[in-house]
Amino acid sequence: MKQKQKVIGIVLFIILGYLLFGAFSLFGQTVLGYEYPDGSFLFWPGNRFMDFFNVNQMVYEGKPYVEFYSSYPPFILAIAWLFSRMADYKTYLPDEIRDLPEGKLSYALFVMIFTVLLGILLYKIFQEHKELFRNLFVRMIIILSLIFTAPFVFMLDRGNYLLVAIVCYLAFIYYYEKNETLAAVFLGLATAIKVYPIFMFLLYFVEKKWKNIGIATLSAGVVSILSMLLFQGGLVRNMIEFGYALFAFGGGYETEVPNVYFGVGLTSLLRFPFVVWNQLKIPDWFPVMPVYLLTGSALALWSLYHLWREQLLWKKILILTALMVFLTPNAYMYHLVFMMPAILPFLMAEQSKKSWLDWIYLSFLGLIMIPKAYYYMLSAHSIGIQIVLDGFLLLGMILFYNIFDNTTRKKEKKKQISKPAAV
Repeated sequence: MKQKQKVIGIVLFIILGYLLFGAFSLFGQTVLGYEYPDGSFLFWPGNRFMDFFNVNQMVYEGKPYVEFYSSYPPFILAIAWLFSRMADYKTYLPDEIRDLPEGKLSYALFVMIFTVLLGILLYKIFQEHKELFRNLFVRMIIILSLIFTAPFVFMLDRGNYLLVAIVCYLAFIYYYEKNETLAAVFLGLATAIKVYPIFMFLLYFVEKKWKNIGIATLSAGVVSILSMLLFQGGLVRNMIEFGYALFAFGGGYETEVPNVYFGVGLTSLLRFPFVVWNQLKIPDWFPVMPVYLLTGSALALWSLYHLWREQLLWKKILILTALMVFLTPNAYMYHLVFMMPAILPFLMAEQSKKSWLDWIYLSFLGLIMIPKAYYYMLSAHSIGIQIVLDGFLLLGMILFYNIFDNTTRKKEKKKQISKPAAV
């Protein structure tokens, strides 16, 4: 597929996906009498934007680790501290501040600042390829479509600070071939915000760019330590409390519903059938986390073996990003936003020799970016079909690459057996 065809294809996927789900939701609510969550792909209405306000409360008095035992990395908490200054979290509860003018203003500023930064980066990308779409209005429609995907809207609905990490992750991908040092710094910042992008250090591993691993690590470490110094309790204690909270979050919640609802990763898929058909309980004979570690490790090593010989950068970025999201413990729908920056190298890549491969990747990515909550098995717990669809779309794309797409891998050199000398 040509670049223009791929861009039009992904935009049509997103727009048609919204229209189809919108028609389904409208019909369900007006004719069939649907009530939440049926007909919606968003989180509970009573918790709208609350990630933002809850995190702000944690940092308001500078005790996110020693008092709230937060699993958020210190750099994003330092950013949240700035936004927390706009309201009085000591007097009011987070859900009260959400409804106050100053609370609404702080969230609006947060969304506007970082969404505009996303838009600027996307504009720069399409400006460099303006021969594809010379009309400015068309370029703006494309940019808005790529930003406001279903996972992005879900992220805004939750009010999650992941939005900041997505800006840094897109900057990392944008500068990867333009300025390696700057790209590594942005990867370090993304890691310091949400930890998960540390998985993308494997991109430097498969490309043998060892210096950039050091730059990214140093960037993440410096901003994390400086941010940690802002909080009460001292550096050592804060680091210990953060480590405990991070590992506790990775293991999941005691009750199984939060480990599954709105999930998109391997841990949700493993738990899903038991939660739905075994009365919300995981049987003692099924060790979720050991199975997750074994399966996830095998999938990652298998992929790395093939990516080590992969010649196209866009495939390395796309598959590693899919692995990052799929293998993140307790990954929720907003984690799919990481796939948006990974789409860009695919869209801008030259036409493949086998266009059917591009169609397959385009279909996977288009389906990932649209609402899919067409049926809830357990409406009371917001557990629906989208959990299985999103998880298997990520897994399907990873398996497709490993099994069927070997067209751009370097061939392994066969060992030559020397013939005996003639007598």
